[in-house]
Amino acid sequence: MICVVGFGNLLLGDDGVGIRIIQRLKMMDLPSQVDIIDAGVYGAILFSLVEKYNKIIVVDAFRSNCDIENILFMKASQIIKEKEKYYFSGHDLSLFDIFSMMKSVHSEKILDNICIMGIRIHKIEESLELSDDVAKSAERAVNMIKDDFLRGDESWMNH
Repeated sequence: MICVVGFGNLLLGDDGVGIRIIQRLKMMDLPSQVDIIDAGVYGAILFSLVEKYNKIIVVDAFRSNCDIENILFMKASQIIKEKEKYYFSGHDLSLFDIFSMMKSVHSEKILDNICIMGIRIHKIEESLELSDDVAKSAERAVNMIKDDFLRGDESWMNH
């Protein structure tokens, strides 16, 4: 089983990009072994999902001061190693905190089943709309998940 789980707050503009991507994926005809979950701002849901799914793609907004792409791919274990470089809120808990706890409860190996697809944002403000740049990145992310990962091409997860 595969799970694509999105995080975000739709009332805060670009911060809701993970949920917007999930909404688009839910409208598509996807393989039966794929579950699409809107987690809203409840990052702790990952603790239960890791027990149920073989692979998890976490889709969330991130901020970074580094000169990097607008769509970021990394394994969960990489977030622990590069905490200062990226900020993913996970909302009620940071993804760094969630993955650190998973590592201590299970093992670092469990983190290999979790991939992060981060959409870079520059600001969070009260709005129901995504900025143009983030909307373009979201469209690209939907296509990557649908066309690559869900067809078995997981090469982008190794970036």
